[in-house]
Amino acid sequence: MPHNTPFWDIILLKLLVFLPKVFAAVIGAIFGLMLSGDIGRDGKIQVNLSVIVKFTIAVTISLFGGAAHIEFMGYQNYSVMTHGAIMLVWAVFGMLAIGIVYQAVALMQGKPISSIAREIKDAAFAIFGK
Repeated sequence: MPHNTPFWDIILLKLLVFLPKVFAAVIGAIFGLMLSGDIGRDGKIQVNLSVIVKFTIAVTISLFGGAAHIEFMGYQNYSVMTHGAIMLVWAVFGMLAIGIVYQAVALMQGKPISSIAREIKDAAFAIFGK
């Protein structure tokens, strides 16, 4: 007797497994944008081409790097939440690398390190509250 599961039910089930991973990648990218100084002192973000490119790069690093890490380390049998945590870590550290390069360029252009530290502190307080 053939199994008559509708096509959209199968797609929905596959999306339900993938969505926590994408959610973790997006949250990691937001944390990374905070570290790169793109989220202002008031907790708001100015959407421009640079931010869109950084966000896309962070999510891409998270999805591909996280998937490669899961494959390479043999974590396929772990839970979806574990996979999401791995994706989150990859997104944060991927954007952290971009933020470090961004701030290094700002330092070379004469920006004081105290200003960079203040930007990151103010963005963290604006996002997480005081």
